[in-house]
Amino acid sequence: VVQTVAVVGYAAAGLAGGPLAAAVAFGPSFLLVILGGSRFDRLRSSAAVQGFFAGAGPAVIGAIAGSAIPLALVLQHGWQFGVLAAAAVWLLGLQRGVVSALLGAGALGAIAALAGWPVT
Repeated sequence: VVQTVAVVGYAAAGLAGGPLAAAVAFGPSFLLVILGGSRFDRLRSSAAVQGFFAGAGPAVIGAIAGSAIPLALVLQHGWQFGVLAAAAVWLLGLQRGVVSALLGAGALGAIAALAGWPVT
């Protein structure tokens, strides 16, 4: 996302536009973390915040499924289904992290492309 914002900023305003777009897009969240970091423990222990997270978790899962299912329906090659199945087992069965699943899926896709397997 950071790279996309920087590229759009570069396309719109040249060399200075890339860093400016990234700073404008992500500066507020970084400032929030830096300035509010000392209050996170208090927020984490709040019953209201915990209630929000308890409700937000299923909503996030629904949003991910709502985007993953249409994407899965357009897969065209068997190896892509294998990568999707491996990611599902990694995330749901083994309860591992999303970042490692994305890195693993990306690595498998790169290996498939280098092996000459169809990717589109």
